[in-house]
Amino acid sequence: MIAAGTLMLAGDPRTAGLVAPEAPALCERLLSGSLGDRLLAKSTSFAPTRRLWRMAERFVLPGVTAHFWHRKRWIERRVRQSLAEGFQRVVIIGAGFDTLALRLAPQFPGVDWIEIDHPATQRAKQHALGCEMDGEPAANLRFIAADLAAEALPTKGFDDGRATLVIAEGLLMYLAPAAVEGLFRALAALRAPTIRILFSFMSKWPDGSTGFRPRSPWVERWLAWRGEPFTWFIEPERIGTFLQPFGFAPLEVASTQDLADEAGSPCRALAGENLVLCQAKSA
Repeated sequence: MIAAGTLMLAGDPRTAGLVAPEAPALCERLLSGSLGDRLLAKSTSFAPTRRLWRMAERFVLPGVTAHFWHRKRWIERRVRQSLAEGFQRVVIIGAGFDTLALRLAPQFPGVDWIEIDHPATQRAKQHALGCEMDGEPAANLRFIAADLAAEALPTKGFDDGRATLVIAEGLLMYLAPAAVEGLFRALAALRAPTIRILFSFMSKWPDGSTGFRPRSPWVERWLAWRGEPFTWFIEPERIGTFLQPFGFAPLEVASTQDLADEAGSPCRALAGENLVLCQAKSA
């Protein structure tokens, strides 16, 4: 859905500037692996169906498609800054059909890029890219399959002492609290001289609930139907306290509105998701 939303944003002159230039072509490719995906991609470029998508978004959760790219551009700026500071590896956990590593790996051939994702999602992505199961789209990009809901983070594939930036975008809210804590413990145990983690999380509201505001019962029902309800969330002001036992401290914390402001976007209707860039205290 985010890949299709990327194509929808890119096809509208009012929002095309939010999307990274190389992303639409990659999203078209990623949405080529099945007939359903191809029809989904076509629906974003055909004017009548694109209008229907826009109407559905306004009805269900206005501004969510733009928010996804506010989030992605904020992340990409921090990734590029970290690489400029000398980070040698980027690990993307739960990458899905994200295009960041596909776009940046050729630009930064000296950096080790790793995507970790559920085996089924990863197979679909590699199939759409035209890769063999043991092949990669770039020499410095590797895929590691793992079901993080059922197994520990496979750190053996990247625990060799390189300065490492880890990205967990749109992931932690779907994991059980114990799995989230286990992931941070595993990352804290890496032998890297410097470790940064860039992750998103959902706010816990004063009434104890979570999710975007304005609230959308349609999104909540869809997530429940998919078997992917939000299971981990926290008050933004408590994120430093959460990170402390794992040895990390926040460098930046950004709200949904902060992401839109940095993107220079007028789409500021949503609240509820936050981004954090943190670093190991000893680094």
